[in-house]
Amino acid sequence: MAVPKDAVWDRDPHTAAKHDLLQQYLKAWAPILLSRHDVISYAEGFAGAGVYKQGEPGSPVIAYNVFADALLHRSPKRMRVILMEEDARRVEELQRQMALVHCLHTDDITKRLAVDIRHGDFHPALLEKLRSIGALGKPLFVLLDSFGGPDIPYSLLHELGRYPSTEVMVTFEPSFLTRFAENHDGHRQLGDEAFGSREWQAVFQQPSSHKFTFLREQYRDTLRQAGFTHTLYFEMVDEGGRKLYLIFGTQHERGLEKMKDAMWKVDPSYGVRYRDPRDTQQQMLDLEFEPDTAPLRRILRDFISEAPNGLTIPELKQYALLETVYRPAQVISTVRQLREAGVVTTQPRAINVKTRVTLAAAPPTTNPPAEQGALW
Repeated sequence: MAVPKDAVWDRDPHTAAKHDLLQQYLKAWAPILLSRHDVISYAEGFAGAGVYKQGEPGSPVIAYNVFADALLHRSPKRMRVILMEEDARRVEELQRQMALVHCLHTDDITKRLAVDIRHGDFHPALLEKLRSIGALGKPLFVLLDSFGGPDIPYSLLHELGRYPSTEVMVTFEPSFLTRFAENHDGHRQLGDEAFGSREWQAVFQQPSSHKFTFLREQYRDTLRQAGFTHTLYFEMVDEGGRKLYLIFGTQHERGLEKMKDAMWKVDPSYGVRYRDPRDTQQQMLDLEFEPDTAPLRRILRDFISEAPNGLTIPELKQYALLETVYRPAQVISTVRQLREAGVVTTQPRAINVKTRVTLAAAPPTTNPPAEQGALW
């Protein structure tokens, strides 16, 4: 995506979807961590102007309002917001927008919700700022929502990934590398710095239809190597067919579960859909809180078929959480559907944490009468 020339630009539907997802997640993230810690931090590497042309709030304003609500009944807990932006015009507008939202909240809240806006390139300045205020090693969410190019260095991700309490969300657009990097040394170097190795360059040997998927999975591996053991991606396609991935990384299963909850709450009118990488039919899923579970039925059936002694409900929930787009809460109803279809059996029949699910025996094949066999 080309960097906008204006300080403030129109918000596209996929930016709206990203912000909806961010808001849903932060609403869960902040209260959980404030219940356990005195101070938590939020940072953005590409903060923008804080507003769009039609007056829609940017991510810094959205985050500020979520945090103000989270602090409302949690005195003396505190939050820190660190915002980096390299365009001086956007910094000026961002300062104005944050001052406006600041005025909407009480003095008690604003004293406990510190905002630090920095003008300049986000790296290494963002890391230095986080280190200087002691945010590293404490609960921290970092949004690296750039314009999608390979502009997030692996060295930054690796440093953030050293701390179990840090989570990241990164915007990644695959088309720049597939279109421009093969015959351009400088662009390939950018890719090497973003992925932390040269393994991603195998994309040039992939079929055209597999290139984006290959880079997406390579980047998820990059996040895992950086320390973010659990990853989840969101696929966005605009009206021109441009594909963008939003990739979340965490070291905590609960964070992964809360992000999935947030994902299914995103307004479907924004046009964001999902393909579960383990679904053999690659069915596209609309983001709805109660989604079509046909892919999950296929995925669980295949997983159960690999276990001769079957699997317990907790094992299936764990698999759904870590390996699929679906939520653990959707497993029990899916197992019931598989049982009703005669695909699996459960022992005991009542489904609970002790239930073991096994693949149903295939019905015996009936050989056709000999005289009918001559017809084939």
